[in-house]
Amino acid sequence: MIKQSKNPNAMANYKISGPDAKITDGVLRSDRFKDIYFSSENGLAEARHVFVEGTNLAALLNSNDHLVIAETGFGTGLNFLAVMDLVEKSATNCTIDYISFEAYPLDKELAFEARKPFSELQRNSILLKKLWPENWACAHHRLFLQDRIHLHLHYGDALLEMKQLNFKANIWFLDGFSPAKNKELWTENMFTQISRLSASKATIASFSVAALVKDGLRKVGFKLEKKRGFGKKREMLTGYYTAGLSRYYSHSDKKVIIIGAGIAGASIAHGLRATNIAHIVVEASETIASGASGNPIGLQGPQLMAAPHPSMQMSLACFSYARELALKHGVVLHKGLISLHYPEKQGKRQKKMAEQEWPNELVEEASSRQLSQIANLAIEQDGFFQSAGQLIDPSKFTKKMLNDSEVLTGVSISSLVKRKGRWELTTTAGSILTATDIVLCTGAGLPKFLEKFTLPSLNLQVTSGQLSFLPKNTTLNNLSVGLQFGGYLTPMINGKQVLGASFDLSATTQVTQRGHNYNISLLPDALQKHILDIDQLQGRVSKRLASQDRWPLVGDWHDTIHLFSALGSRGLTNAPLLGLIFRNQKLP
Repeated sequence: MIKQSKNPNAMANYKISGPDAKITDGVLRSDRFKDIYFSSENGLAEARHVFVEGTNLAALLNSNDHLVIAETGFGTGLNFLAVMDLVEKSATNCTIDYISFEAYPLDKELAFEARKPFSELQRNSILLKKLWPENWACAHHRLFLQDRIHLHLHYGDALLEMKQLNFKANIWFLDGFSPAKNKELWTENMFTQISRLSASKATIASFSVAALVKDGLRKVGFKLEKKRGFGKKREMLTGYYTAGLSRYYSHSDKKVIIIGAGIAGASIAHGLRATNIAHIVVEASETIASGASGNPIGLQGPQLMAAPHPSMQMSLACFSYARELALKHGVVLHKGLISLHYPEKQGKRQKKMAEQEWPNELVEEASSRQLSQIANLAIEQDGFFQSAGQLIDPSKFTKKMLNDSEVLTGVSISSLVKRKGRWELTTTAGSILTATDIVLCTGAGLPKFLEKFTLPSLNLQVTSGQLSFLPKNTTLNNLSVGLQFGGYLTPMINGKQVLGASFDLSATTQVTQRGHNYNISLLPDALQKHILDIDQLQGRVSKRLASQDRWPLVGDWHDTIHLFSALGSRGLTNAPLLGLIFRNQKLP
């Protein structure tokens, strides 16, 4: 949980406190709250009785295409696994967004140990352990059961997190520690947020029948009744929300055409598959990832800031998701990044960041001597080592994310019209594609596309970026980790050591000596001298798109045409999660 003093001169703490929990006599207990995580009689049976049966989940799975389940207190993840187990055993195509809040995350090993008695959940329990998020103060997203269940796990204060969100839950699991021992999860403000975030007739269940819980929920619109509790607990609470708007919906009439098969288009397709929305990807080039997404090596790392800011927490959430996805798909080329206190502007910003409390895998301050040992190369600047950062294969990542999606390559759009509520796109091959929605992921081709079909224009800038491939006979080849310094330098991987990246306003598609010279100039002076035979360098150029304010273009644009473009230098980090979120926000 991010903690910040009311004193404006105090430093922020980005580390999350643990729960001070341990297993005693076979039961996981919290020393902090002096309470148990689940019933000592049978935690799984309790989860099923109170939450799965108490909210009528089985019937809802069979009557809906999509459900949102919200939970206060993720704990060991036992309720989540009980839901997974029910979904696997049900003949349902329903997809689930499972939104949970946890202020004091458990260690993955301890959580797994606490779940061991429930052997029937072993396979999914092992998977949850594998995908268990890092202790970073942000929202962590993970996909389960062939992407049918999307876990949104918010590490932080539940009330503060809820205030920033805008979902409509069909089901609520109220499963924090008891009101007498964890009052923060059972306040009037919490009940107000639960009401605001509930769909009409949302079902709710809790093990607690305390008066403050009953009175608080009734006051904000829930109709409640007591039912038989689990085991020795005589009663539990169930009910439903009497206000709000319905959030049960079907995607059966949706069909989306995605134009562009780079990392942006692949991320949208990835998100649509997770909700069973029909789609097709159209790419004008002959190959997938023909632009910047086809670079031989790319960086994945978050945009960190010295002061707490929502955009940084979103960047951290994006990194958490993209990092795990890259590992899952086997596209990680190298782990670990060094970020130098260079050039001067970056150095000042990072030195200010060093005054904060960070998880070591995100920010570990190191001297030039220490960084030289890590990098296997003499470095004169101090900086950060980020063990969580990584280098990936962008083209392979893009292709993996397009698995199971239909992709048409070498196909351009020649006409675009809307008839009877559906778009008709005629291709250069003569075929006609129809869709309810179109998502433009065309990158640098966006301005021409908007102009061609007389769509509303934008103030956009098309530039180009050049990578330089260093020869195999320099001292820089000894580099053993990714290096950032205003530009970036990779180790020699698969026969290529990449130095990047230029910023050319001419938007040329030709590799130029000017581009090489620019890239070399980004390096600290002591490293520049290792590059000989500058005239013999090879490289790769791709066009880029930027908006006027340099923010990504994500959202509705014209009618049911949407934009997902101009993702910037961190597209490989930000695009996968933004694409996943996009399908909820823009394609309901």
